[in-house]
Amino acid sequence: MAEDSLPGTGMNPELVANSILIRAFRDKIPVSPMKLQKLLFFVTCLYQRNTSVRLLTESFQPWKYGPVVRSVYDEFKGFGGSPITSYARDAQGNAYAANEDSNPPLKQALDEVWSHMKNYTAVQLSRITHIPGSAWSKANAGNKRFVGSRDMANDHTFDPYLAI
Repeated sequence: MAEDSLPGTGMNPELVANSILIRAFRDKIPVSPMKLQKLLFFVTCLYQRNTSVRLLTESFQPWKYGPVVRSVYDEFKGFGGSPITSYARDAQGNAYAANEDSNPPLKQALDEVWSHMKNYTAVQLSRITHIPGSAWSKANAGNKRFVGSRDMANDHTFDPYLAI
């Protein structure tokens, strides 16, 4: 196992992204692709911190404006900077979300991040990911291809925005 990885196989990132979108559509809060990526990042950090288990099957990449999961980027890039209006779909055209009932720590992370960060803009969330010492900043400074999952689990730079 790589030094910066956590145990566990993880789940499809689009399932967790759709769980965030369920909340966005329910609360009528616009979420652009960039905002979705940052919310997904914070959910992943919080989940991995609380469980010491990998959340997603795919790692975040340290892009210029913050962490990005490539498959989620590819799924929603057509929306550009506009709010997302539909769920990620599988090859058969079906939309699925994470089963939060069977994963209380995931539901807790989703609820906590959503309740405290839903009203931030994509740019504000991007700036939060860039705080010195954040998992993104460590990967970016080290010219790494991926943001380390242990660094994500140990990232407390965004705690003030969660009122922790």
